[in-house]
Amino acid sequence: MNSEMETSDSTGKETLEWVSFPMRERPKATVALVAIMLVSSFAASVMMGNIWWGIIGLALLFLSMWNFFLPVEFVMDSTGVRKKSPFGTEVKKWEEVRSIVPDANGVLLSPFKEPTRLAKFRGLSVQYSGNREEVLEFIRARIRS
Repeated sequence: MNSEMETSDSTGKETLEWVSFPMRERPKATVALVAIMLVSSFAASVMMGNIWWGIIGLALLFLSMWNFFLPVEFVMDSTGVRKKSPFGTEVKKWEEVRSIVPDANGVLLSPFKEPTRLAKFRGLSVQYSGNREEVLEFIRARIRS
């Protein structure tokens, strides 16, 4: 876990920063996931009769699970949440968050008041890194109910 709460000197704003890296934090799940990916890729190669199908399948599986295999940096402050990954940066301001949907691995910041399937596409997923209560407390203190 790489979580810290600090106060900025110049503005006095409270900030919560951490890096979520599930591959390191959940080694058993990592081994299982890699095994499933390799077996699936091997099966694709054998069934299609060409190793390239397995390589392409493995690449697609990796890309679909990038948030598990690659580190993601989160920064929360008085203005909102910033999620920085190798694929870019997403920002969600607190005034855009209408509801939250916490689960075991993270919390979804939704722009909708009621639960909807669109929330996963329009919201921002924030992953915990052993700091569940700290993250939820920080979010609840800043969103309007």
